[in-house]
Amino acid sequence: MVIPVALAGFWIRMGNLMNSEIIGRPTDLPWGMVFARVDLISRHPTQVYEALAYLTIFAILFAVYRKHKRTIVAGYISGIFFTLVFSVRFLIEFLKVPQVAFEEQWVLDMGQWLSIPFILLGLILWGRALKFPFRTTRSSLRIDR
Repeated sequence: MVIPVALAGFWIRMGNLMNSEIIGRPTDLPWGMVFARVDLISRHPTQVYEALAYLTIFAILFAVYRKHKRTIVAGYISGIFFTLVFSVRFLIEFLKVPQVAFEEQWVLDMGQWLSIPFILLGLILWGRALKFPFRTTRSSLRIDR
């Protein structure tokens, strides 16, 4: 399930870009974008950063699945997904404008605090899949009575 979810994340962030939502902090970098619906300041296109990251994660997950689909370990792809997606989100949040005023006083914003448990979950799933391999083949899913 997580493979198409990563692709859906790409399209969601592209929609945020089209709607001038979740804008980045001001920047002087040449790839900064002006969101005319908001103001005339050049800003980090954080939606594009996230969209490209999610598209890359989709490609990685799809490649891993195609290469190992017959011997994939339960939790392996989900672990990679949670670790990568929420690590990317955690890092890109540093470039975003705070969504609500109370976040301005925090060292980490709400998106980062909410990402930490999912990064840990991903690492646990990924590590557990490597340590205790349970193959999800058709024969292992069969219930014998």
